[in-house]
Amino acid sequence: MEAYVSKKIINNKGGFSLIEVLIAISLFAFLVIGVLTMTSLGIKSNSYAQHHTKAVQLAESSMEMLRRVDYNDVLQYFDGISYSVITPNGVTIFPVSEYGSIPQYKDFRRVLLVTYDPNVSTLQVTITWRSQGVDSFPLVLASQRVAP
Repeated sequence: MEAYVSKKIINNKGGFSLIEVLIAISLFAFLVIGVLTMTSLGIKSNSYAQHHTKAVQLAESSMEMLRRVDYNDVLQYFDGISYSVITPNGVTIFPVSEYGSIPQYKDFRRVLLVTYDPNVSTLQVTITWRSQGVDSFPLVLASQRVAP
């Protein structure tokens, strides 16, 4: 009986029809496209999360620097271009670090906003990053400091 089964398999000339092959290829193509799309989205999401984490670290370290130094010494600790505006309520300083000027954070831009007021001063750190030539939404940390 075994010889009969193997002879029948060898002599079977039916094979797959063209429609069956096309359906199999199209199903395989849809599966591959789905997997590649999910992989691409995963890579982009991972890159965004990595940049966001670095932005939070940079913002927190900048805010801590602003909290611990005297306002008159802020620009001494800062590595960027600064702009000052005198308002009726006090002085506002806008130090800006452009892309590439912050060590270990080449894709990031930092803007510090320090508003001096006799009673309560406002500290704000804004971080943006550039990924694949596109700027991100800004990450903003703000705090107030009461005068001693």
